[in-house]
Amino acid sequence: MNESCLIISSCIYPFSSFVELKDPKERESLHILALKRWINESNFESIIICDNSSYVYSEEFVALAHSKNKQLEVLSFKADHKKGLKYGKGYGEGELMKYIMETSQTIKKYDSFFKVTGKLFVENSRSIKNIVKISDTDFIFAIPIINILSKRKISLIHTTFYYARVESFRLHLLDAFLKVRDNEGIYLEHVYFDSLKKLKTNNKASIRPMIPMPLVTGVSGSTGDFYYSRNVIKEKIINILIPTFLIKKI
Repeated sequence: MNESCLIISSCIYPFSSFVELKDPKERESLHILALKRWINESNFESIIICDNSSYVYSEEFVALAHSKNKQLEVLSFKADHKKGLKYGKGYGEGELMKYIMETSQTIKKYDSFFKVTGKLFVENSRSIKNIVKISDTDFIFAIPIINILSKRKISLIHTTFYYARVESFRLHLLDAFLKVRDNEGIYLEHVYFDSLKKLKTNNKASIRPMIPMPLVTGVSGSTGDFYYSRNVIKEKIINILIPTFLIKKI
């Protein structure tokens, strides 16, 4: 099998009521900006971008990827809008991941993948990917800093950028999104965490935190907030402290 591919989730025409950034033109512009960066700057040889609102990305991006000796697979489908409105954006992302696992030709060639939320770029993705390359792990997720460094109990994980083995994802997380209920405060980040916690407790999967932490830049479609984490000294301190605090909390 090949090294990990990259999955980019996309929703240009949002149908969830739990989204702040609603303007399709703005969302399209931000998605395209991030997609170009992944094609031009990352070391992923294969990228899958999938939109769950029937938006189809231009063939020019496939050509751009080809010019960089990379493969871009473009997928598009219409998710269940009624359930998306009722249960929230995490439900829609779960449908998207399931569609990719069932439809993508690219994913069949890989035994693992990284997933990133559209509109976002991970500045240190190269170093994270190189570290994971030598790892024998089923899942690698980032944990919110506030939960790591405080006395708060860890109850969720970041789903903006994570790593998973394809078969492990199919077995353990593929249908977890069915439990998402945004209106009740039960997000995809919570249901993934609960599923992984059970796997870890029963020694059914190898799971570890993402170190170094991903340096995410871009705009969140959920909140409309900007990501920008480039304080190098702060990042080094955090990455040194994280393992110590996690050992005490896990």
